[in-house]
Amino acid sequence: AIVLAIVCAYALSFTLVASSVEKDAKNYAKGDSAKEKAYLDSMSTEKVYPLLGFTYQDVKSKEINLGLDLKGGMNVTMEISLAELVKSLADNTTDANFNQALQNAQTQLNAGGKDYIKLFVNEFEKLSPGVKLADYFSNQDNASQLKPNASNSEVQSFLSKEAESAIDRSFTILRSRIDGFGVVSPNMQKQPGTNRILIEMPGIQDKERVYKLLQGSAELQFWQVYQVQEVVSLLENINKTLASTLKETAPVANDTTATAAAGSKLAGLEKAADTTKGGKLAGLAKKDSTAARAELAKSNPLFSVLSIPTYQAENGQQSLRPGPIVGWVAQKDTAKVNSYFRLPEVASSIPSSMKFMWSVKPM
Repeated sequence: AIVLAIVCAYALSFTLVASSVEKDAKNYAKGDSAKEKAYLDSMSTEKVYPLLGFTYQDVKSKEINLGLDLKGGMNVTMEISLAELVKSLADNTTDANFNQALQNAQTQLNAGGKDYIKLFVNEFEKLSPGVKLADYFSNQDNASQLKPNASNSEVQSFLSKEAESAIDRSFTILRSRIDGFGVVSPNMQKQPGTNRILIEMPGIQDKERVYKLLQGSAELQFWQVYQVQEVVSLLENINKTLASTLKETAPVANDTTATAAAGSKLAGLEKAADTTKGGKLAGLAKKDSTAARAELAKSNPLFSVLSIPTYQAENGQQSLRPGPIVGWVAQKDTAKVNSYFRLPEVASSIPSSMKFMWSVKPM
């Protein structure tokens, strides 16, 4: 009994310590959710359980999951739009009967029907008897999966597999977003026989932010990318523009990455854990005295928070690292870089075919 009590007390202690830190955050923020989050973020690597040497991040991962009934939070059901998937697989056909079948299937699904793909195929066959669905879906890209002369039942099987794959991809994307939000012990379940995903997030308070996070587009797109060699001169010009425009100093970055995308091409900015070392541009982000950092931020606003990826070549010289990653930025400085690129003086200098994008996860 004594051993059991000790084990229970040990397990409960993590919850108590985490709650204590979160209470301090609330007292500090005084109702400001942004300040509260910033406080907790700053505590993630601080030792808050000195006796055992655990950080706040450690105790959060070990605390008891109280669940929605005890801790409160959010319960959300997400629905994947299979109508959009089917239409995109048919190259967004404008055929009236095809699109009417999509609408009819969605109406039946909303009324309690199951298996959207089967409902769609049935509706299409009613509206277009004798017409082959393969004419809409078979192409060179899926020739190994769907033949031009495939029957409607074979097309239905193909669409069902694509739908299942889309739901799995959406599940993975949502899981990644929720993990990035820092939810402790979220519960995610795919509801069998439907295109819905149930999500439970204990302890969530900033509900509006979560809604925006979950409702963001999860479309998979492919882009042609710029190489860093094509972008570095533009970044140098942007740095000069910022130096002559900005009056406030900017802090120095520690680590992280950025990935730049493009309308017809993509340039890369990525978030990472370590800055690139060496090289003229990479060296701009090295730590120095406070005064030196302030002066660096004045003369090089962009390069004080963004390091160009370089490597040491065989001849001993620093060279640009090939690839679409055009800079490494500390995660805490990504907002600053975003604000720089939104300035009219900077935005007007970026080609219309180029769009800068951050990597999904820090490296």
